[in-house]
This record gives sequence, C-alpha cells and structure tokens, in this order.
Amino acid sequence: MKHIYYTIALLLTSLLVISCQQDDELSEAGYLRLEVGTNAYVKPSTRISEDYNPKQIAVQIVDATGSVVKSTDDWETLKGKQIRLTPGVYTVKASSNGFDGNESGFDIPYYTGSQEVTIEKGKEATASITCTLANVKVTVNYDQTFKDAFTAAVTTVTSGIENIASLQYEMGKELKPGYFPVGKLEATISVTNKANQLHQATYSIQHADGSAIAARDHFILNFKVAESGGVGGDGEPGVDVTVDGSEVIYTFTFNVATEATTQFEVQEISAWSNFAYLVGNITAQDQELDASLMKFEYKEKSATEWNALTATVTSDNSTEYTAKLTGLTPNTIYEYRMAYRNGSDEFVSEAVSFTTEAATTLYNGGFEDWYGVYHAADLGSGQLAAATTQYPILETDYNAGYRFWDTSNPGTTTGAGSIVGANPTQKSTNKKSGTYSAELKSDYQTIKFAAASLYAGEFGELVGTDGAKINFGRPFISRPTQMTGYYKYSTSTINYRQNEKVTESNLDLWSAYIVLVNGSLIAGNTENAYTLNNTDMSGTSKDFNALLNDANDSWVVAYGALDDSKCVPASEWTEFTVDLTYKNLTAKPTHIIIVFSSSKYGDYFTGSTSSLLYLDDIELVYGDEPKVVE
Repeated sequence: MKHIYYTIALLLTSLLVISCQQDDELSEAGYLRLEVGTNAYVKPSTRISEDYNPKQIAVQIVDATGSVVKSTDDWETLKGKQIRLTPGVYTVKASSNGFDGNESGFDIPYYTGSQEVTIEKGKEATASITCTLANVKVTVNYDQTFKDAFTAAVTTVTSGIENIASLQYEMGKELKPGYFPVGKLEATISVTNKANQLHQATYSIQHADGSAIAARDHFILNFKVAESGGVGGDGEPGVDVTVDGSEVIYTFTFNVATEATTQFEVQEISAWSNFAYLVGNITAQDQELDASLMKFEYKEKSATEWNALTATVTSDNSTEYTAKLTGLTPNTIYEYRMAYRNGSDEFVSEAVSFTTEAATTLYNGGFEDWYGVYHAADLGSGQLAAATTQYPILETDYNAGYRFWDTSNPGTTTGAGSIVGANPTQKSTNKKSGTYSAELKSDYQTIKFAAASLYAGEFGELVGTDGAKINFGRPFISRPTQMTGYYKYSTSTINYRQNEKVTESNLDLWSAYIVLVNGSLIAGNTENAYTLNNTDMSGTSKDFNALLNDANDSWVVAYGALDDSKCVPASEWTEFTVDLTYKNLTAKPTHIIIVFSSSKYGDYFTGSTSSLLYLDDIELVYGDEPKVVE
C-alpha cells in the first residue's frame, strides 16, 4: 500500500562565534532551522472549515516545562529562517492546522507527528519528524454487478464514540473517503431490490485478528453480486475479510436474481374482532399469472398448517388483490401471506401478523348488580331527610370509583327540590332472565316532568331547575356491529310538554341509541355545556340527540338509534336490535355512549307520567357485516 506522509526536516545548527564583540547572551544560544516537506494534496470539501487543508502544517516548539516558546499555523512562515533557542531539551510538534481529528467527515484526513531534540551550545543538532495519519479511513466501493442488481444502496458507518456523526455512502453518488476518530466502527448495509423491497444487515468493522482499531487503519468495504446469481436480496450477504498491510478489505457478496422475478407482498392490516380485510400486491412480475389461482393463506400464529382463501383482483388495479376473512377468534394473533401455485410456478410473499380485537362485553348488561348509596338529602330551608340512590353497579366497583352505567337518580335523590327516595331508574324483579331487570319510570318531579334514564357515563351535577350536566361515554376500543336486548313498555299520550314540536296528542315513546366516538362528551341544559376532549361544542341539551347521531361529526366513529316504530308499547318481553353504522372501516373508537330513556323527549321535559320501561339482557354483537355510510 502507498502511504501518504509528510516529512519535516529540522536542521538544528549552533552558530559559530564570528566576533568576540557579540553579545554574551547571544553567544550562549543555539539555533533551529525549520524545513518542512509535504506531498501534494487536494483541498478538501468539509463541514469542519472551508479553509481546512491537511497539507498546511502547524508547528509548536515546546520547552521542558511545557511552555510553547514558538508556534506558527503554517510552517512556511518560518521557512529559511533561523530560530534562536536557549540550550535545552525541546519537543517539536507538527499537525494539520485547523482540526483536531475528533470529528468524522469526508475528505478530512488529520496528520500529526512530534520529535524531541536537544539544543547544545556550540554543537549542531538535526531532527526529523514524520507526520502520519492520526484518524481511521473508511472507503466504500460498489462494483458494476451490484449497481445493476439493486435500485438503491446505502452504507452507513457509525462510530462507537459518543456524539460522532455517522457517514453515509450512497450508491450512485460520488464516494469520497471518510475519516473517523480512532474507536469501534459499525457498518449498516441497506439495499433496495428491483421489487422495491428494503433489506438491511449490520456488521462490526474490525481487524480479522480481533485487535483494536488504531490510527492509520484503512477499512475498504467492497460490494458485489455473486457470480452464480440466485434469488434474493432477502438474506444477509456473505462477508470475506482480508488484510493487506494497514488495509482491511471487506468484501460483501450478495445473492440476487440476474433478472426480475415474480414477487408478492401483503399489507399491514387492522383486523376487527372476528373478521379482517386482507390486501396483497404483485410487486414484480415476469410472466402472465392466472388471477383465479391467486390465494391468501392464513393461520393462527401458533399453528403449523395454512388455510387458503381466494383472492380477488381489484377493478382499478390489476396488481392488487383483496379478500374478506371471516370466522376469526377475537383477541388472537394470526398471520397471512399471498400465494400463487400453478405447477412448477410457485410464488409466496413473506407473512405479516395481525391481532384481532377483543369482543368486549357490556358491563352488567343483564342488570343483575345494584348498589344503594344511603345519604342525607338537603330539601332546602334547612330541611334534611334520608335518601338512598340506586346505581346499576357492584358495590366494590362503586367504592373503587368506577361506574359504567349511571342514571338520573342522583338528580332526584340529592339536592334542593328533590323527592327523597324517588329513584326513576331502579332494579325490578320483572325480568327476562336472571334475578333483576332495570325499571325506568317517567314522573313529575316537584316542579318539572322528568324522564328516567340509563346511560354509559356518570352524572355530573344539577344545573338549577334546567337539568344536569352529564359525563357521557366510557372508555371502549372494540367495534361491535349491533346492540341487542329485551324490553317491556307501557305508556300513554303525552301530558307534559315543553317542546313545541311535540303535541300532547302524541303517544309517548321510549328511546335507545349507541355511539362510538373518539373522545368523551359532557352535556347539560345550559349554554356552552358541550365539551369534547376539552373543546367547546356550544349548544344545549335539546341538540344532544342530533349531535350524537350526526355521521358528519369528525369524532363519531359509528352510531345507531332504535327506530320510533320499534319504541312502542309491548306487554311481553320483546327483543330489539340497534344496528351500528360506521363512517369507514379503519377508524377506531376510544369511548362508547349508550343512552336509554323512558320518554324520548325527556330532555325537553316532555312526556307521559304513564311511561314505564323495563330493560334486560343488553348485549353487544360482533358480526362480520358492518354497515358503512354510503
């Protein structure tokens, strides 16, 4: 290997006494003549300094105490001159000017050297310094076979020293030598094949014998394609390491196809609880394929046998295939791949994993669990009375601060104007199954009509006689397709009305709706009572139903309401179903809102005091045919 170095010849010559009249101090001195020889070097392009040039050698002359007695940024300023020195021991230090070698970069070699010399009175001394490379050099080469085989390649060399920048050598661009401070090095090779697939491998760059990296080491990384060809770009390359003097040569051999081959890939997907939409693509193709033979293969991740499902080509993209996979188990890890098998022609993509969502059940959907909270109620004017507020919840959950269901009961059993002990929503032995059901009864509460309600959320606070603030929604991330349950309902014509759109001749109706949202909602009967994730949603409770059922609201993921024709009297237990309509098949909820009311217009203080609703066995259904907004 050809070594690049600089030689500084230092000629130290004591001056002969030429006159007895010379100064006594001068006659005691010696002299240093400085000559520096360098090899030519191209001015580099570097981020360290536009003016940095390693051929410009700086010199320091340091005495035995460590003091610098003479220095220059460029030895040429002292060329041909004599430097007078007091006899003694000196160290002459020489290095590339403007850089200390403690950064990485392209075209920034750093040279340094030193020599100790003794100046004696009346004697001539000569010293010589060889400046050698003080950092580590890394070169990357991509041969023509490699350039022909891959569409892109980048080699990233990283230093083990903290805060030293990595250097990237990109195929197709000018490849300059890189320089690093002495320390451990690592190379990451990233290649993109002709199927547009990215593959990476990382290697420690070191001496073949395991010895530590040292200054003047030169690591050469060569990339080529195996002569035998093969299929791929999807495995780590073979690596050979040879040593030639201070050069360590790495040869990375990749096995790739000499011509394009047929390749597939499948996409990451978001599965529902028991079905998933599979998507695959032909990423490279060198022959005609029979579309009817294209399949998706799938299995539980822990299984060994694959199942097959016919893939259908999309109408607007002949290289994309889709299929709907049903019958999956909730909360289970699966994997799938795209495959084509026709005699000797067999092409299979890499497998991609996905996890089905949990099919979350409703908390206390059968209303078997109830807990009464006993407290003193303030009736106003200093009057107190005992009251018990019923909650459809386990005692342990209530004490732990968790509520899924809440009711309008806190508004009628606590606070001024309440009727002590009146729980519009309470447990009942009139049930469809189990021991209890939920009973919701509309009534006139002291000064206003009040419908009984049951909802997923938590009662907030009374707002005078205008109603209450309610925190609607509970955390929920599953995606059901329906809500089902059983009801019994008796009612009469409306006898209390504050909604001009409803006449007293109308028959009262009960109501049920479900909404999946990205956020939770606080609502009340006062202005600006709506907030979603702390964002004001101005309005009054009279707008609440429309707000929740509006599919155009960006925070609504899915919604459904029981049609009025289904909210009519029934003397026997009758099954009902609320279909959920999704805005799209990808958005996921963070909260669920469910609301039941014994009088549909109860939030308008409108309804019949004869309305009595029983609910039981409320369930969420996870089907494989979700409705989507058209």
